[in-house]
Amino acid sequence: MRFLNFTPQETKALIFLLAALLVGSGISLYKRTHPQFAPELILEEKETDPQKKVESPLDHAERRKKINLNQATSAELEVLPDLGPILSRRIVEYREANGPFHRIEELLQVPGIGEKTFQRIRDYVRVE
Repeated sequence: MRFLNFTPQETKALIFLLAALLVGSGISLYKRTHPQFAPELILEEKETDPQKKVESPLDHAERRKKINLNQATSAELEVLPDLGPILSRRIVEYREANGPFHRIEELLQVPGIGEKTFQRIRDYVRVE
């Protein structure tokens, strides 16, 4: 008996997809009923209230003064767009090795900061 007139390859593919669906559903159900199991994998529903604006790092940086490259800590630099802990640490290390920044364009000398990254952060930094 052929299963709904599928070829043997199609039948195997259908069985595989159904098994994957069942396994995925079982894992999802288990994660919902056991929150202590891999809590970082549980998806939380986000508010969809149009009245509330979600704050982004850019909004946060816009409200604050521009960050002084010669005084900022690595943690303070991380709020800049596209700067994570590695690039922010490189900026601080570059400053410690080469002295204070005289122009913001000197950021292009920091390993890992290219023209695109520089263009994204230039409006949020200053040099004193």
